Amino acid sequence: MKSQLSPAEDLPALYRVVLDGVAVLERRGARSEAHRIRHAATRAYSTAWNDDQLRRLEQLVERCRLAIEQVERMTDGRASSP
Repeated sequence: MKSQLSPAEDLPALYRVVLDGVAVLERRGARSEAHRIRHAATRAYSTAWNDDQLRRLEQLVERCRLAIEQVERMTDGRASSP
């Protein structure tokens, strides 16, 4: 369900979620992707707080989620190799 809050109310929370995801990526060694995502999030957060930037941060939340899953798959694969 879509939030009924304005972008100005949602953006800080989404930005925090992205930064949390970036921290996970950095801890797992995906520093380049973490840097790219952080840079994009900072640009979105530092411009107009509108629906476009809200959607951009939502996309970055998903990008973080997918990147974390990918890193986990790669790590699991290496851990199970002989």
